[in-house]
Amino acid sequence: MTKKKISSSLEDYLEAISEIIAVNGHAHTKDIAKRLQVKMPSVTNALQALSVRGLIRYQSHAPVVLTALGAETAAVIVRRHRALKRFFTEILKIDQDEAEDVACEIEHVIGEKVMSRFVTLSEAINERDDCRQLREYLDVTMPQICVDSKISREDLTPLNELPIGETAMVIKVGENLRGIKKFADLGLVNGTVVTMEGRAPLGDLLRVRVMGSSLSMRASDAAYIRVKITE
Repeated sequence: MTKKKISSSLEDYLEAISEIIAVNGHAHTKDIAKRLQVKMPSVTNALQALSVRGLIRYQSHAPVVLTALGAETAAVIVRRHRALKRFFTEILKIDQDEAEDVACEIEHVIGEKVMSRFVTLSEAINERDDCRQLREYLDVTMPQICVDSKISREDLTPLNELPIGETAMVIKVGENLRGIKKFADLGLVNGTVVTMEGRAPLGDLLRVRVMGSSLSMRASDAAYIRVKITE
């Protein structure tokens, strides 16, 4: 039987079945319902759909059994989820609960080619000796990147006043900024890390590094962007 794309909901069921079997040695419908926090009729409908697709063997009042195709498909889903969660926790420094939720959302839409390259990038950052400085930078910078509504106005600096060479995080972009969508498209949004690279000797132009690229902007526009200097 050839593989067919299944919905994100059915992927969740298949992943749950695989993980329940791994822990308990078997998966009953009540265990699946408890794991996914859904009602029994929903579980029955999902199991019937998985059975029709040849991914499980399902009979009422008997444990659910993964077919060879189902086990292979579940393994891909589980591996994808774990790789994403590891990236979010170890590299982006997101807490476990949030990383779990985000991984659950992304795992259903990311393709295998992109996922393979994603894993390669993740492993390189985590393991390669020539990425040591990058890991040290991420360890310091990532935890500081958060949009915190409790940050006081006194802790913020207008971007146009950021000293040359200083790095800061964008906290608030003023609604009155002209061309606000253009700047958002260039990466100047809440949570972005920016570095002041220089100022024109004469005139109103600044050069700011954003997401790996240098951006020229007027100081009068930069005044509408509030940043918090990173430590």
